[in-house]
Amino acid sequence: YLKTTMPQLTVDCLDEIFEHLADDEFTLRSCILVNRLWCKVSIRILWRNAWNYNFSDFRTLIACLPSESKKILSNNRIMISTPTLEIPTFDYASFCNILPVKRTYKMLELLIGKQI
Repeated sequence: YLKTTMPQLTVDCLDEIFEHLADDEFTLRSCILVNRLWCKVSIRILWRNAWNYNFSDFRTLIACLPSESKKILSNNRIMISTPTLEIPTFDYASFCNILPVKRTYKMLELLIGKQI
């Protein structure tokens, strides 16, 4: 029998399409499940604005820190839980274009406060 392959959209094409979905978090999260390429493109868009981040997202950002930074946190009695010691699938921090200082500070307070 003949094996047919489904044509794939290029990264540039997916970028253009997904940019129109930037405000539709539900759909972008669904795109993550399609395949690896769709996942990469949608993750980049989902993670660029820290206004949308929640507590678990900040734990993921901490997981993206270099080992030296994690050691500094540990030396200052800021314990990093086991899940954040794993290497993340993506360098999520590199996608962040907007990281509001006050919101980041509040999230870090919550993160540290949960350890006390």
